[in-house]
Amino acid sequence: MNEQIVIPLLAEDEKEAYKQKLFTTELWDTALARRNQLLKVHSTNVSKMAREFAGKFGMEDFLDVAGYLHDYGKATPEWKEYFEKKLLHEDVPIVPHSIHGAKYGFAKANSYPYIAELLGNIIMSHHGMLYDSISPDGETLLNDILTSNTTFIAPRECFIDFRMLNDEFMKIINADKNADKPFYLSMLIKLVYSCLVDADRLDAYLVESGNVFSPAQPNWDCLISKLEKKLSELQAKEQSKMSVLRKTVSENCKKAGLRDIGIYKLEVATGGGKTFASLRFALEHAKHHKLDRIIYVIPYLSIISQTAKEIRNALNLDEDVVLEHHSDFLPDDEQYYKLHTNRWDATIILTTQVQFLESIFSAKGSDLRKFHNMASSVLIFDEAQSIPIKCIHLFNSAINFINKICKSTILLCTATQPPYEDAFRKLMLSDNPSLTDYIEPPKRYEIKNELRSCGYTYPELADFVTKKLQNTTLVILNTKKAVRLLYQELSKRNISAMHLSNNMCPAHLHDKIEEMNKCLEEGKPVLCISSQLIEAGVDISFECVIRDLAGLDSIYQAAGRCNRHGKSDSKNVYIINIKDEDLSKLPDIKAGANITRRLFDENKNHDINLYYKYYFYSQKNAMDYNIDGGSIYDLLSGNEQGRRAYQKRKDKQGTPPPKIRSAIRSAADEFFVIDKGRVEVIVHYGKSTELLESYNTTKDIVEKRKLLKQLGRYSISLYPYQLDELKKNYAIDDESFKDLKVLKNSVYDEIIGLNI
Repeated sequence: MNEQIVIPLLAEDEKEAYKQKLFTTELWDTALARRNQLLKVHSTNVSKMAREFAGKFGMEDFLDVAGYLHDYGKATPEWKEYFEKKLLHEDVPIVPHSIHGAKYGFAKANSYPYIAELLGNIIMSHHGMLYDSISPDGETLLNDILTSNTTFIAPRECFIDFRMLNDEFMKIINADKNADKPFYLSMLIKLVYSCLVDADRLDAYLVESGNVFSPAQPNWDCLISKLEKKLSELQAKEQSKMSVLRKTVSENCKKAGLRDIGIYKLEVATGGGKTFASLRFALEHAKHHKLDRIIYVIPYLSIISQTAKEIRNALNLDEDVVLEHHSDFLPDDEQYYKLHTNRWDATIILTTQVQFLESIFSAKGSDLRKFHNMASSVLIFDEAQSIPIKCIHLFNSAINFINKICKSTILLCTATQPPYEDAFRKLMLSDNPSLTDYIEPPKRYEIKNELRSCGYTYPELADFVTKKLQNTTLVILNTKKAVRLLYQELSKRNISAMHLSNNMCPAHLHDKIEEMNKCLEEGKPVLCISSQLIEAGVDISFECVIRDLAGLDSIYQAAGRCNRHGKSDSKNVYIINIKDEDLSKLPDIKAGANITRRLFDENKNHDINLYYKYYFYSQKNAMDYNIDGGSIYDLLSGNEQGRRAYQKRKDKQGTPPPKIRSAIRSAADEFFVIDKGRVEVIVHYGKSTELLESYNTTKDIVEKRKLLKQLGRYSISLYPYQLDELKKNYAIDDESFKDLKVLKNSVYDEIIGLNI
């Protein structure tokens, strides 16, 4: 649009009269959504795209309406006056615009309260984050805003069949007879919100960039052909017993691709080739059901890049098709990467477990924007046993929703499958959920009980390691402190070892793992002392493994690094325990270790099913993600905490509560996969010093952001008390870097990282 629209500045006494014109088409026809787009064009575009997104789960008419109403407030004289001043770079207070469409939709749909409250929440929140319907302390801020006496403007009247919208809604909310409906309602709010937010932001991007919306159309046949060729090449090279097992598993997974949309599991022994087997299933399944994408959810940064590389090489694909979304990935095109990681619209996506969980349990538009693109997909959860115990009920119910409502298939992959289907809030597995029968691998190792009643001191443990040392030996301990202390004890004895823990920055860890892999490939001696970061998913093999007492699932994962490919006779995995080990900050490990100890005492340490039976029973009261006053699960479900508080409030007496009761925003504020409040501290390692100097000298904000992203590979996550301790010891460089937390150059050790 080339012609400039002149907007008159209105005096107070003129405004009321001017508002009357809004009920004609004049203001609607000339209002701007942004400097180069008419509002009516933007509203139509958003309505159309949101409708298309929602078509995957059956709420297209609802999103059609939400998209059309979301920016109604931009056709008011107040907004036009504000917008003109912003274009002239005048300093002017923000004029809210979301409230007009929210109140209009809420008022018009008053006969259908669920629709009214849904529309009100997602339109009011589309530039921020979803509201609580009832907060934990009984407040109803959203309802108070929507029912307040403040006037709202409807730039044009439009006919909306709210009964049809309600029918859509009721069909979805009643689709799963076994569902926790209040929880599903919370997830549905997030899902429709995702559609609206993505459509709104995508249209803005397209207008500003001049691009055209053209969703990727995956060529599943082509990808299947490439994978089959790669597998044929691999199978021709391998002749071991493990390769026979991998081939059998892979063939069974290919056949399973023709199964119905559902929730399945792939339980394969470590080294059983589950990466390519799961990919083979996913490609066949996506082709058969005409699905949009494949999403890998992986718990550890240490294995996500490895998995992405394997998939890219197998399918001969670039980063546009195989998208990595995690903090350790450095894109060439920052803007392109941001758009696609915000949307998750690539054909194959690899992300972290933290990113997945903190997205779907967020209330922010920026986090939830990608949610609707999890519909009509295959979601593969690698190392599924690693879901934190506090998150299990949330995870189970969310996965049930993604399967039943979003019509996506979920595959749980692990060597030690937890019985999520036996939890109080069950994961609703499909009939015959295993893609392949569990195939017992050739005997590669034997687990040996070397536990002591009082545990090992570090000198005693160093003696034990020295005694059991083979050409390649891996020691996995529960805490970073234990890794450091054992490494130092071995160093006193002039025993060379590699140190791996999260007290090392990601770039440091990457370099050390690469160095270790090279030594292993060349047959050189390797003694590695590591925390758990190496025990799952990493394709490495040692002649001897020593594991600190932990959950039996963790012990099995560690054992999977011993004689991994079965190329030699059975080797030994030794289980030890450390004297006075402090696991107070690792409650899941502590609980698992206690149960494993019980199984060793009962001589039943090979029974993983019995382990999970004991473990789930002991932790059954922790699975709702408990918080002060209740649980996050309750806040997203019946919200008894909020309901009780509402009933006690004097200002709510005689006023019925909203139909929707969930506290989505409060639940999001409490939800963290990893402990909240941790602080990132940048260290001097590799290129970080050079990057820090560039950050200090550049004035360009965009360049500073790029540098901060790169510096993420040189940072360590610390608790506030650890940061305070460093400050007391003058280890933080406050003078050179005012707005960053940077460790002094002399404090970071080139071998063990941060000594804390």
